[in-house]
Amino acid sequence: MSMISEYTSFILIGVSAFSIILLIIVIILSVKLNKLSKKYDYFMGGKKEKPIETLLMDYIEKVMQVEKDNEKIIEECNLIKKNMKSCIQKAGIVRYNAFGDMGGDLCYAIALLDDYDDGVVLNGIHNREGSYTYAKPIENGKSSYVLSAEETQALQMAVLKNQRKRS
Repeated sequence: MSMISEYTSFILIGVSAFSIILLIIVIILSVKLNKLSKKYDYFMGGKKEKPIETLLMDYIEKVMQVEKDNEKIIEECNLIKKNMKSCIQKAGIVRYNAFGDMGGDLCYAIALLDDYDDGVVLNGIHNREGSYTYAKPIENGKSSYVLSAEETQALQMAVLKNQRKRS
């Protein structure tokens, strides 16, 4: 006992210092816990905002609606792509002089084709007496009518343009 009484003051100072260190640690942890608690309350919705469960349910509903809308958009895009194949996508034009020495290259042959090589060849012939336009249907890149050299050249230009795009 005499040993304890001799060192009582040192023991009290040590315990006091240890208590002060523990008090500082408790204060630091309390401040951090308070900050964390505020962040948690904000995250969970707090007093002003909706609870997180409600927010998550709202977002899930929105995501599901976006998925439905996206499916509709994809369907519409596929329909547009399908319809685009039937639109004019290829064209070839040849200007020429039908009458040799007279006039310039005032005549023309135009081939207008869709993705399936269906369409029309137009031939415009201009001379002093007037202008004449002829149309010949094209199916699968061929016509049931006899094509002139210029019309054939315009048709080949249109078909080749698409082949160059694909390669």
